[in-house]
Amino acid sequence: MSEQDQASGLRKWANLQRQQQQGEGAVDVAAAEPVPGDTSPLLTPTLAAVEEVAPPRAKIPLIVVGLPGSGAAQVSKVKARLGQWSALGRNWAGEPDDWDIRIVMAETSDLAQLREQYSRWALWISSDADTFAAMFRTLRQLHEHGGPRRLLALHEPHLPRQGLLNNLREAADYYLNMELLVLAR
Repeated sequence: MSEQDQASGLRKWANLQRQQQQGEGAVDVAAAEPVPGDTSPLLTPTLAAVEEVAPPRAKIPLIVVGLPGSGAAQVSKVKARLGQWSALGRNWAGEPDDWDIRIVMAETSDLAQLREQYSRWALWISSDADTFAAMFRTLRQLHEHGGPRRLLALHEPHLPRQGLLNNLREAADYYLNMELLVLAR
């Protein structure tokens, strides 16, 4: 094989890689076709080989407690809130679809096992009149069943830090030795 054919094959492969990474929907099939006279399959990858190079990103598991039920609507609420934080420039939030949201009840008997398996936990805090009592009860159940000691406070964007969020954070720390991470706006 001549050096020119080899260089041409490498350029086409590099262009195909660049297109895949930029997320362009159409793949230049001609770039994946063999160069005339090239008999080496290593220099001209097939589309299957290109897909193996860029596996899909694994989703980040996030265990959420404090939500009533565990349906798709609840997962959508959590993803919407993560999307709001992402829109505010919080890089850690990434894209909502980067997360594998799992809704767990605080009274679940295998909380200790889940705590060992998953490192990212969140407490959903609603804004109704009985929220403090309900959320403190949820935190106490987590504490009693071997749940996590550190949780992210997922709350509606209009909920002020003073009042409910600070009171809940301080009560979790003082009474349960739990850290409730409340993000500043």
